[in-house]
Amino acid sequence: MKKLLASGAAALLALGGLVATAAPASAHTPRVTADCSGLEVDLKAYSDNANSVVVKVDGETVKKDTFKRSYSTSYTFTDTTVGHSWEVVVKASDGKRYDFSDDGTTEACTGTSTPKPGKEVGLYVYKKNDPAKPASWANSGPQTLVDHKPGTEWYTTFPTVLPTEVCGEGWAVQQDRVRQDGTFVWPGTITPPTSALGGVLVDSKHHDLGDLIEVPACDQQTAPPRPSKPAPETSAEPVTPVVPTVGDVCTAEGQDVDLPTDTDEVTYERSGDTVVARPAAGRTLAAVEGYVLAEDGSSATFTIDRTAADCALVPGEIGAVCEADTPYLGYEVFLPEGYVADSDRPLSITFLNPGEGEDYTVEGLPLDGTLLWPGASASEPLSWPGWERQADGTYTETDGNYAWTRSGVEVLFEVNPGWSTTVSYPEATEACANPRVLAATGPLEGPATPVSAEKPSGPSLAATGATVGGAAFLALLLVGGGAGIIWARRRANA
Repeated sequence: MKKLLASGAAALLALGGLVATAAPASAHTPRVTADCSGLEVDLKAYSDNANSVVVKVDGETVKKDTFKRSYSTSYTFTDTTVGHSWEVVVKASDGKRYDFSDDGTTEACTGTSTPKPGKEVGLYVYKKNDPAKPASWANSGPQTLVDHKPGTEWYTTFPTVLPTEVCGEGWAVQQDRVRQDGTFVWPGTITPPTSALGGVLVDSKHHDLGDLIEVPACDQQTAPPRPSKPAPETSAEPVTPVVPTVGDVCTAEGQDVDLPTDTDEVTYERSGDTVVARPAAGRTLAAVEGYVLAEDGSSATFTIDRTAADCALVPGEIGAVCEADTPYLGYEVFLPEGYVADSDRPLSITFLNPGEGEDYTVEGLPLDGTLLWPGASASEPLSWPGWERQADGTYTETDGNYAWTRSGVEVLFEVNPGWSTTVSYPEATEACANPRVLAATGPLEGPATPVSAEKPSGPSLAATGATVGGAAFLALLLVGGGAGIIWARRRANA
C-alpha cells in the first residue's frame, strides 16, 4: 500500500514539467444541436471574462447564464408530441464580432422511442396506512405512478392534476431516483413491502402530498355510506394485542423487530413489515395505539416502521484533501450500532453525476481512508478533472474527464445503510495547483507561458456538507501508516 505523502511528493516532482495552453479568442466555437426531444448547446474557447448565453424555447427563456472559457447545457422538451421553436444568443466579452446567434424549429417525435441512458426521478402517490404517522415505506399503502422525468432533481410541485380518489388527509408521495439504462420502464403501481424497482434504484424520499399541492377536502355527500356490520355476540371483555417492538440491532433491511408471543387469547402473524393480531374464538380485540382495528374487532393490523435513519451510516470527517497538487477524497464513516458488515472492506463510494452521464463508483473500500479524486492522477502522466493532456504535453481545459465533480458534487457512501453529502473540489492554490496560465490581454497567438505552483506547505481541506475537524483528521488520513490510497475503478451505470 502506497503512503499518501510519498505518492504526493512524486506527483509534485512530476508536475514541474507541466505546461498549459489557452485557446486564442479567435477560436470561439459555438455548437447547437436540436432534435424532436430537446436541445443541446456547447460553447468552447471563449475568453476568461464574463460571456453570456440565453436559450429560448417557444419564445420563453429557459436558460440564462454567464460563463468563462466554455459552457455546456441541455434542455429536454416537456412535450415531444409537438414541434418546437428555439433560439440561442451568445454575447462574447471580447468583442461583438464574436457574438453568436442561432434559431430553428423541430418536428414532433414519431413512433416509440427507447429512453436514453441516464438518471430519472419518478413520483408515486399513496394513502398512508396510519394517517397520524410520518410518510415512509413502512407506512405506505399501494402506490400509483403520476409522473417521471429525466435528471436527478426532486419534484417541488405536483406536475399534473390529482387523481380523482385523492382527497382529505393521510396522503403522501414517494420520489424515486433511478439509473435509466434504456430498458427500464416505470411500473404503474407498487405495493409495499414488495419493491418493483430492483437494482436501478439510487435514492428515494417520502413526504406528505401537501408539500407539493393543496389536497382538497373530501365531499362527504358523494361518499357512499358504508354498510354496518353487526358486532359479534359475546359477553367477554375485549383483549388487547401486544405492540411489536423495534430492536436495537440493525440489519440489511433496517432495525430488527420482536414479534409478540402467541397466547390463548391472541395470536400474531407476520408478513413482511406487517403484523396481524387475531383473537381467540368468541373474543374481540380492543383498540390500542399502533394497531388499525377492524370494525368488527376480529383482527388488528400493525405496520412496522423500521425508520431507515436509525440504521444509516454515521458520518465522521469527510472532505476534499489536496497533497502535492493531487486531489483526494478523505473520508471516515461508522456503521450504525449493532450492524455487522460481511467484510472489512464493505464500503462503496459513488460520485453522483448531476446530469445524465455515468456516475463514478468505487467498491470494496474500508470504512476510513482516502480515495483518488475522479479524473486525477498521482503519477505520470499527471491529470486533473476538467483538464485534458495534449500530445505535446500541454494541458487544455475540457468539459470531459469528470469536470462535473469540480462544482460541488454529491457523494454517496453505502454499505447497506447509506449516507450522502456534498463535497467541494479544492480550489487551485499554492497547496493544490491545477494547470494555470499567465493572464494576457487581447487574443493570444499561441500557448501562454506555463506557471507551476509553489511547493505545498501542507494538505488543505475543502468545505463539505459534513462537520470537518481539520488537523486531527488530516493527521490520521495523510500521516498515519495505515492510510492507503485506493485506486478507483469505474462502474458503468448506463
